[in-house]
Amino acid sequence: MITGILLPCDEDQPIKRVEVDAENVEVLQQIVGGAYEAFDFDTPPASIIANDGAMLWSLPHNLRATVMLWQHAKGLRGQSYINGDALLTGKPDARGRTKSVPSDLISLFLETETYGVEFLHHPDGPWSRKAVTFTDWLEAYNYAIIHEETFATVRSARVIGA
Repeated sequence: MITGILLPCDEDQPIKRVEVDAENVEVLQQIVGGAYEAFDFDTPPASIIANDGAMLWSLPHNLRATVMLWQHAKGLRGQSYINGDALLTGKPDARGRTKSVPSDLISLFLETETYGVEFLHHPDGPWSRKAVTFTDWLEAYNYAIIHEETFATVRSARVIGA
C-alpha cells in the first residue's frame, strides 16, 4: 500500500489523501476510469497517474491535475492535459514500483492554509518571494506559472507554505 492524493476532476470535490495498492493494476484503473499512464514530475520525485484514453472518451478536464503537472514538469507545460480523475503518487523506484507521494507534497496540498510564491532569477539563486499570499494552492500555482511564462527574468517559480 502507498499513500497518494486523489485529484478528482470535479472541482467541487476536495482532493484527498488515499491509501492504494499501487501494484494492483485494476485498482489504479478503477481510480482513473480505465487504462492509465504516468506523468513524471521533474521535481520533487512524484508522478500523476491519469487515464490514457481520457481525450478519446471525452472525460472532463482536470484543471487541478493539469496545473500541478505544468508546474512540476515544465517540459509538458501546454503540451499535456489531464482529463478525468487522477492520482498523485511518488515516482517509481529503480524496480518500477510506485512509491508514496512525497511528504512535502502531502503537507503542501492537504495541510497548508496559506501559500507564497518564490522566484529564481539567477541559476545560483537566491529565491525571492513576492509579498502576495494565497489561501488556495491552485491560485498560487497559476500565479507562479503565469509569472514564469510572462517575465523573461524569471528562470523558475515555486509554491511554498507561507
